[in-house]
Amino acid sequence: MVSVRLLAPRPTRLLTPVKALRLLQSRLIAVLVSLNAAKLRRLLLRGGSLYGAFALLLGGFYRHPLELVEVTARVNFTIVRTVLAYVLRGCKPLYPEWTLGFEVVRAVVRLTLSGYGDRLLLPQNAQHVRWQSEWVGTALGFVSTRQLGTSVEPFQHMGLEHLWIRSRTPPVAKSGRVHRVVVLYYHGGGFAVMSPRWYIAFASEVQSRVAKLLHAQLGEHDDDAAIHVQVLLANYRKIPEHPYPLPCDDALSMYEYLLTHEKLSPSQIILGGDSAGGALVMSTLLRIRNHQPVNTPLAALLVCPFIDMESGGNEHEYPHCIIGDRLGIAIYANYLPKEGDVWSWGDASPAHCDLQGLPPVYIQAAELDYLLPNSKRLYEKAKADGATDWTMDVHKNLPHVFSTFPTLLLPSASQGLDALAGFAARHFASSIKKTQDGHVALTA
Repeated sequence: MVSVRLLAPRPTRLLTPVKALRLLQSRLIAVLVSLNAAKLRRLLLRGGSLYGAFALLLGGFYRHPLELVEVTARVNFTIVRTVLAYVLRGCKPLYPEWTLGFEVVRAVVRLTLSGYGDRLLLPQNAQHVRWQSEWVGTALGFVSTRQLGTSVEPFQHMGLEHLWIRSRTPPVAKSGRVHRVVVLYYHGGGFAVMSPRWYIAFASEVQSRVAKLLHAQLGEHDDDAAIHVQVLLANYRKIPEHPYPLPCDDALSMYEYLLTHEKLSPSQIILGGDSAGGALVMSTLLRIRNHQPVNTPLAALLVCPFIDMESGGNEHEYPHCIIGDRLGIAIYANYLPKEGDVWSWGDASPAHCDLQGLPPVYIQAAELDYLLPNSKRLYEKAKADGATDWTMDVHKNLPHVFSTFPTLLLPSASQGLDALAGFAARHFASSIKKTQDGHVALTA
């Protein structure tokens, strides 16, 4: 006779967080004890090297070493999640205009700027990102200038480095005369980070495309004067060390540098800027109109401008952009103390200024941009103030400052570059034609 004994199931024991941590520590210690000295040294060396690499890469997004571990873990998780989502969609990007590479980069940048963007405004972190952007931008620019036939010529002014982007082999007219046209460009970065060197590749693209379009439009005038297209990447002092109005003062000074030192006429200059750089463009235009309207430049380019200091966007309404609330709030707090009525902030918040009497302005906006409301408010304000020569161009399924991304990473950036170059070339060509017939403003 077989007897069957039923055993009562043992109750499941759940580890408390404290016990789980102790268990993990004991297992880790056991592994380390089992290693000999040589293996332990190799493990520590590799771990230290990996930690150092992440510290260098993510230097603008943490306050202390433990937070770096958290940021690194979240970045790795975001990369894996983004790639997995891409695979589950049948290896298709989230939007047709995107690539997998851009989707991963966008997800990581969004994570860091949305979750840790306020860390960028810490002085040591801002300085680290500026230094980082100089080195990376120089490396990327080296490749771009070789491909596009441009050169980089740095110079010092007001204690800052600025960059001339020129053709390595400028055209020559039979007459030997030269007509210069310049795009004076203020870079973005929340008034706090980045550097002109980060924009070498972007500026080279702009220079090359404008030059080709001008040659096509003014080919019959080549014998009269060679058209030299140049981009000046202007630098400026940055927050948190230098709040408003210092960045705007520096922006105006660089425009005056072109007039006085380079002996250019306003009709030879178009201002341009992205994000915070767009705010510097607007500030410069407003100051010129108010104090020296005779020196108003030919036109202006605004790329996803950050021009409303009262309010930005809402990261929940723009989940696929690269920036978010935490960064925006930190910029507001460091750039301009919100004192008095918004209409009294002057050119610190151009969306609340009188926009009459400004030159033609092209606003390049992006459908997924966190700052799209800024572009819309500025354009509507300009129309309400009577402007008839402003253009608003919203690009579908693209995020903040998409035109500045490498075209290899985001091919759709090319359409943004074409639009910017097309606007600039049309206005340069119109200005040159008006002064043809022996009356071209010629400079050496």
